[in-house]
Amino acid sequence: MVISYILFVCFISKTVFGEELHEHKNMQSILNELDSMKKMLQHNSEKLIEIDYLRERTLALENEVEGLKHENHNLNQKVKTLERLYADRSVENVERTEKTDTTANRANNHSCSFKQKFESRKRTFKPNRQRSILQRQVSIQTHVAFTAGVSIPNLHNLGVHQTIVFDYVITNIGNAYHQHTGIFNVPVKGAYAITLTMTIEPDKFQWLELVVDGSSTYDIGAGQADARDYASTTHQWILELQTGSEVWVRKIGSSGQSDLHGNMHTIISGHLLFQT
Repeated sequence: MVISYILFVCFISKTVFGEELHEHKNMQSILNELDSMKKMLQHNSEKLIEIDYLRERTLALENEVEGLKHENHNLNQKVKTLERLYADRSVENVERTEKTDTTANRANNHSCSFKQKFESRKRTFKPNRQRSILQRQVSIQTHVAFTAGVSIPNLHNLGVHQTIVFDYVITNIGNAYHQHTGIFNVPVKGAYAITLTMTIEPDKFQWLELVVDGSSTYDIGAGQADARDYASTTHQWILELQTGSEVWVRKIGSSGQSDLHGNMHTIISGHLLFQT
């Protein structure tokens, strides 16, 4: 009887401890799977940020191509207009010459002076035409000025190095600023004034940076964690920029509380001071 009782107790103990061991193994498997899923989520988040950056760069390049197409179309139209003016001027000069030749048969003492004037005009008209085209091109390129702001009330949860898109354009002379990407494409080498004003909600703080061709140049910060009022900061930089360079504003790394106040209180402006 005692032996039977001992065997029964052993059976019960084995059953209970076996189930606990099985549950422990299941729990460890679940924890391992959760850890694996966290790593996959982190990896996917990094890839999504990279994809967003590539999408922004693609849109910027597409807008730049469209701008160049538009500029080339305008230049072609101007060249055609100048060529028509040149052709009309040539016909008028030929007609004058024919009349002059007819008059010269009657009065030879005046014929030489008319011919000399005609030849002189033919020699000087082409350089003047080329100079006029270059002056028009330079005039088109040197008119660069823009102002744009963030129109929505607030930008929340900004990502690492997320570009700040100033979507509402007030002025865009020269069409060098792209409101859908937030990128300013420099049309001509020169000295530019870039002004940035950022506004932060109460009890927040944030840091932004000015980027030129993908490299951080200068930063600007505003706000503090225990502030009760809105905070605002304005910086202005005078930069010498190269033709084709790209300038934009982005969040600095993971700094700040990822918030930025809009309602046209966060604004960027830029204009060409002079060519270099």
